[in-house]
Amino acid sequence: MLRVVVVGYDKMQTALISGLLSSSHEIVGVMRYEKNKISPFKLFFKDIFAPSKTLSYMRSYGLYDIKAKSVNSKEFINEIKKLKADVVLVGSWGEKIKKELLSVPKFGFINCHPSLLPQNRGANPYFWAIYQGKEKSGVTFHIMDENFDTGKILFQEEIEITSLMNAEDLKLKACALAKKSIAPLLNNLEEGLLIPVLQDESRASREFMNDDLIVVDFSRTAREIKNHIRALQPYQTPYCRLDKWYYKIKECRIYDGVKLYDKSRIIKCKDSELEVVLE
Repeated sequence: MLRVVVVGYDKMQTALISGLLSSSHEIVGVMRYEKNKISPFKLFFKDIFAPSKTLSYMRSYGLYDIKAKSVNSKEFINEIKKLKADVVLVGSWGEKIKKELLSVPKFGFINCHPSLLPQNRGANPYFWAIYQGKEKSGVTFHIMDENFDTGKILFQEEIEITSLMNAEDLKLKACALAKKSIAPLLNNLEEGLLIPVLQDESRASREFMNDDLIVVDFSRTAREIKNHIRALQPYQTPYCRLDKWYYKIKECRIYDGVKLYDKSRIIKCKDSELEVVLE
């Protein structure tokens, strides 16, 4: 049985916790995102009057809330030593972890990244996989090093991306896969059955979001436009620029000669026409 600390945010952290709760391993502590982003004074009252879903979930299982503001702090290092953590699992975390900290737990830090590394390293892999028109993404568990998403791979499994999926759909599938995978991963880790594999740097990609990416370009193909819109939804609203004005895109489909929506517009793109509802 491994003693595990879970560091993370939102649905991915909850998925890792849920998978661990149904395993033979013990969660000895949880480090949550709010500790790193909200001042202790504000967080004290938020945890009382408006606790996050993660905190409520932790409380329902009596999980220990680690008392530290940063994973690189002395407080966090002291906590994982005191808790005798064998491994730290990370799911969605923005801090770069110091090299000297990575070797404190027996098995180090293991990150769960929702892409097929080395592709789509960094933030927003759900967006990039759909925006780039990929037919598959996945989940990768890898040993963490001092850089983001570059460590040796321990486990990887694919997820099919269908034409109807948006960023949230892909995120939910990735979290479900992470939940299912964590118990066998740690069992194999404990038994020494995992062989860490170097990432192929010739296939690596790392993209960066910017404000321009919320604006859809109708000079592209219909498929590229649909991918762009799906990649943004539901977390961001897609916009377009027409007649020097910016509009929100509410609906968009390939026009087949019959209009389905009231007050829609027919807009020509690179290879066809689109019926678009704007606001």
